[in-house]
Amino acid sequence: MTAPTDPSPAGLLARLDSEWEHLVRSRATAAVLRRWGIQEPELAGWTDLEQLRSAVHHRADPARADRLLAALVRLAAVDGQDDRLAARTVLQLLVPGAVRLARSLIPYAGDNATALGLVFTELAIGIRTYPWRRRPHHVAANLLLDCRQRLSRRFQRLRRETPVGLEVDDRRTDAAGTEHAESTLALRDLLAWAHRRGILDEFEARLLVANHVQDIPLDRLAIQLGRSRSRLFAARAAAHRRLRHALTSAADGPGSARGRA
Repeated sequence: MTAPTDPSPAGLLARLDSEWEHLVRSRATAAVLRRWGIQEPELAGWTDLEQLRSAVHHRADPARADRLLAALVRLAAVDGQDDRLAARTVLQLLVPGAVRLARSLIPYAGDNATALGLVFTELAIGIRTYPWRRRPHHVAANLLLDCRQRLSRRFQRLRRETPVGLEVDDRRTDAAGTEHAESTLALRDLLAWAHRRGILDEFEARLLVANHVQDIPLDRLAIQLGRSRSRLFAARAAAHRRLRHALTSAADGPGSARGRA
């Protein structure tokens, strides 16, 4: 059995699969699936998470798979039903695409384990902040493409460090700029929630806001904060792990939605 602390790609995937098997077998999950069927008619009649995953991965009917994913994302989003089991389910359904995406990012991330960890962190955030009202179709493709774009921008920033100021120019007028502004606002709100809940301490919350929302590279943050680059990388990685777990964990009971803080 893979050790819980195994940092390898196989370790991360094994933990996800083990947790998934537990959720599939859980008696509480069946009750959640019945509730999902009431909230989302597209999910009516499903009594088993594994069957639901098989349906989404069935290539003969991509339209049906997209409808199922769209229903799950509406349940999972923090501005939807705020359902963590739904978020965890979507994450599991995206594992094949996430693995392929991580492999393509190895030249930038350095190794597969780092790339996979970054991809799953970004996907967990993307699922919970997905703009389901505005983008109701092609959900899997949108989530994976958004993840790739965010990580690609981050890697590009690291490659081209320039001595510019730390002020952020948010003046954008095109549709892409509006979408970016909406997603960064959702991410800022999510990080504020994580800080209030004690998932992130104040330093970690500020670090992730600066790095992910304000797009400030860690190299510049290290200079600004007077801390080593390696320490900031370690702090970010630890914060990512806790945030990813909090966003997708069913520890409070499958499907239990957290209260608004």
